[in-house]
Amino acid sequence: DHRVKEDVVRVGETVSGLPVYTFRYKDGYGPPGKYEGVIAQDLLVVRPDAVVDMPNGYLGVDYSRIDTDLRKVSL
Repeated sequence: DHRVKEDVVRVGETVSGLPVYTFRYKDGYGPPGKYEGVIAQDLLVVRPDAVVDMPNGYLGVDYSRIDTDLRKVSL
């Protein structure tokens, strides 16, 4: 969910054309560090089956349904 991310920079796309970003989670929303992955709001348009409603009211991504993984790229 873009609402819990900061320092978002598009760095490319997956083989299937999904936008890929690097980002950091805002304080209190995820572990520290820089990550690479997709943003749920982008998937709502092209892969809504890969978007999940989280208990905290935000959107999450079911990475098992798309052609990339969430990965930590630095501290």
